[in-house]
Amino acid sequence: MDDRLARAESAIRELEGSQRALEQRIAVLERERSIRASSAVEPAVIDDDSRSPIARDEFVTLLSFIGRTFVALGGAYLLRALTDSAILPQAAGIALGLAYALSWLVFADRAGRHPLNAAFHGVVFAIIAFPLLWEATVRFKFLGPDATAAALTLVTAVALAVAIHRRLQAIAWIVVGAALPIALALITSTAVVVPFAVFLTLLGVATLWLGYALGWVWLRWPVALVADVAVYALTLRVSNGAWAESPLRVLGVQMLLLNGYLASIVVRTLFRGRDVIGFEIVQTIGVLGAGFGGAVYVAQSTGSGVATLALINLAFGAGCYAVAFVFIARRQGLRRNFHFYTALGLILILVSSRLLLGDAALAAACAALALVSTWGARQVDRVSLAIHGAIYLVAAGAISGLLTSAGYALAGSVADAWPPVTAAAAIVLATSAVCWLLPSPGDRAYARLPRLIVAIACVWAAGGTLVALLTPEVSGVPGAGADAGVVATVRTTVLAGAAVFLAWTGRYERFHESTWLLYPVLVIGGLKLLAEDLPRSRPATLFIALALYGGALIAAPRLIHRRA
Repeated sequence: MDDRLARAESAIRELEGSQRALEQRIAVLERERSIRASSAVEPAVIDDDSRSPIARDEFVTLLSFIGRTFVALGGAYLLRALTDSAILPQAAGIALGLAYALSWLVFADRAGRHPLNAAFHGVVFAIIAFPLLWEATVRFKFLGPDATAAALTLVTAVALAVAIHRRLQAIAWIVVGAALPIALALITSTAVVVPFAVFLTLLGVATLWLGYALGWVWLRWPVALVADVAVYALTLRVSNGAWAESPLRVLGVQMLLLNGYLASIVVRTLFRGRDVIGFEIVQTIGVLGAGFGGAVYVAQSTGSGVATLALINLAFGAGCYAVAFVFIARRQGLRRNFHFYTALGLILILVSSRLLLGDAALAAACAALALVSTWGARQVDRVSLAIHGAIYLVAAGAISGLLTSAGYALAGSVADAWPPVTAAAAIVLATSAVCWLLPSPGDRAYARLPRLIVAIACVWAAGGTLVALLTPEVSGVPGAGADAGVVATVRTTVLAGAAVFLAWTGRYERFHESTWLLYPVLVIGGLKLLAEDLPRSRPATLFIALALYGGALIAAPRLIHRRA
């Protein structure tokens, strides 16, 4: 009896398990069926009931905007017809045309929540306003160039104000895209550059700040390019003798371009504490060339304002150095800004000093700057300052004639007269030796690069000076007319001595860059023996050259491996 009850209970449990399995299977099948049904229905609903009406509505809206644009242009041509037929006076027709164009800016401002609608309003404004200003100036002769530039500035400012108010970058692009070609067309048609260059400069600075404030960063590039070209065209007119404007106005525009952009960059990088960006670096180069370089050329051509311009920019260059070391390096710590302002100071100081000083005084000034920069690089641990010292030193060598006279002595023909070694060249040579003796700012590999430049300049200048001093002692004449074999031997002697000197100094860690120069000097000496000594020297002088060069090949590598 008990066995039958147990078997019955087991059968009941099996039936209950089978029922639950069937119920789960039915639930899964119903769920899969509902998913397939929904996936089959949705595309038909979207395609038939949702997408097509929206697409049709957008297409209809776009056509209505285009149609409204044509109607608006028809109104503009109606005003034009009334003006041409003398029904409206010319002044009234131009005024009504501008008012009609500006009214579409009001509509664009009111439609600010709908960017596409506002953009079409902006297109209507640009198509009417800017060509109207060109016709009022070129065809009707109603406005002069100055008045046209003022009107162009006004309508562009109003349009940009609407774009800023509603954050509509499309309107800003429409206005800039219309203003730039009209400004260039007015310059071409009127042959007057200054007022329209002022407009382009102001527009460039405005778009620069739009990029700073609203992030419209690409808008400033085309405007900056056109502004630089317009100001550069003023300099070309000076060089061609085509004076349509006074030199004072030209200088004013060039300084406006330079100071407008540089002041904006200074405000952003110093007062806002932001790192300098690529556009600012590129445009600084552009305004230095078109603005500062053009102003220097105009001042020199007219003979007026050179000293004032040079003193202002010399003070600005010194200020760039002061800002870099006192403010940026100590407070902000922005490495890119430091390099930007020191490079700007270097350029301004070199160019301004060239305008104020003669060759001898300028060479001495550059030598002093090289010495101060090289010494200061170690004190403040700035490799960039050591690079500036090397640049000042090379500039001093070029201005004093030291590098040129050394080049004649080392590689010049004996048929040509060699330039003499002047007192300014001797000062620069002594300064280069002192700069090489000063330690580098740190032991990093790239910190050696400025010292390598100084070492090359020092070896080149000292070698050339030695050849120039020894040649008259052994041949009786300094250059032209000297015995070619004797000159070749003197040069080989100096090269061999330079190799031994580099090997000796290379033993010390401070002059590690000497090891980089040793083997190039030995290679140059060997090539020189083949190219100059063998064809030109006599056996006696050739014996001296070969013996000295061979001795250098033996001694120099051994010396350099005996480190102190």
